Amino acid sequence: MKTSIALSVLILAIGAMFGWQDHRHLSISRATHDKLAAEAAQFGVSIDPKNPADPVRLTKRGDRGGREGKDAEARLVAKELIAFAKEVDALEEKGVRPDEAMQKRKTDFMARIVSLDAAQLKILIAELKVSNDIKDETRQGLIGLSIMTLANDHPQAALTLLIESSTDSSGVLKIDGTGKEAIAASLAKWTQDDPMGALDWVKKSPEKFRALVDDNAKRAMISAVAANDPKLAFQLIGELGLKEDAVRPILDAARTPEGRTATLAAFRAHLASLPEGEAREEASKGGIRSLVVGAVREGFEAGSQWIASAGFTPEQLLSIADGGFLQQSKTGDTGKWVEWMGENLPEGKSNGDIRQMVREMVRHWTAEDYQAAGKWLAATPDGPAKNISVRSYAETVAKYEPQTAAQWAMTLPPGKDRDETLKNIYHVWPKDDEAAKDAFANEHGIK
Repeated sequence: MKTSIALSVLILAIGAMFGWQDHRHLSISRATHDKLAAEAAQFGVSIDPKNPADPVRLTKRGDRGGREGKDAEARLVAKELIAFAKEVDALEEKGVRPDEAMQKRKTDFMARIVSLDAAQLKILIAELKVSNDIKDETRQGLIGLSIMTLANDHPQAALTLLIESSTDSSGVLKIDGTGKEAIAASLAKWTQDDPMGALDWVKKSPEKFRALVDDNAKRAMISAVAANDPKLAFQLIGELGLKEDAVRPILDAARTPEGRTATLAAFRAHLASLPEGEAREEASKGGIRSLVVGAVREGFEAGSQWIASAGFTPEQLLSIADGGFLQQSKTGDTGKWVEWMGENLPEGKSNGDIRQMVREMVRHWTAEDYQAAGKWLAATPDGPAKNISVRSYAETVAKYEPQTAAQWAMTLPPGKDRDETLKNIYHVWPKDDEAAKDAFANEHGIK
């Protein structure tokens, strides 16, 4: 059964709850995210786009005549869902693509599944498990998605049901991709509520159950606690036997200045536990850069204040600037960050690296919006950062407006920087204007 918009809404909801927007199975574009969130709201799935890590609120329908009535409704949903799945399977075997009406029916069925309570979901799963009318793949997919819904409120029960529903008569577990996602969703929600209890389950479960908890599920567990307890999240890396790539979800979970400060302290303690050497240095650079990128995205004022308060060493400041992280800055902040780099980054042997970083940043900015970059240059006081920026700006626009580039080059102090900039302008001068190019060369003594 192909994953429809309705199934995507449920996956989106689970993903939003655990901060999995970057998970390879849950990568949904922003436009699609907004569309699915709107559809989800129509049938009771509330997603706050400003706080994607907040728990998803699944709106359950009211009383339908007591427990007996609810149980009967669950069996009716199961019966109709199985019949519909059988219909879809038949169409797919014939190579017929679902039409708009079929897609609408898929959405309606998912709405009904989401609205069921825990007891009803157990009935639905039991009915799906014994049905012989649909393909095994379809049945497992529907069971997995139903268990994902159950995991929101009852993660331990969801895990138990998943294992029971995926065990055949010989005792062999058969878990497909959706089932593994359901395991990850259940463990993540359990970890969010009771991290040590979830960890204890993973450690003490029989081997065939532990084998189902893959690295994706373990990273989901870490993500579930990272925002509220980064120290514990780093501890779980070792407890769960993960590699250093599990650090990234913890760093990404820090979305406020306070969260970044707490995460940075926990990260430093984690680094201290690693063996000295190149691997630790690289981990340090990458982790610090990740936290700084989050700060930069908030804007220059908040971002620069947080960086100033973080207590980075001069070497760490240099590593922050490496890699074009300021391309993540808000529109209009690039010039401020250029000035910040000139004022805060260390001089000396690293000065050449800093100059190159500033040049690359201004080059990128000029290519994106040369008018904004030019206005900033015109208003910026003279100084080393401006001179570096002028060179980059002039050399970037020279291919299109060489005369303008030449005017900017002549604002540089006489010397090596000005001479090299003029030569670079000459070398990229448009080929359809040879006369002006020759005149420019004669004027500035370029051979």
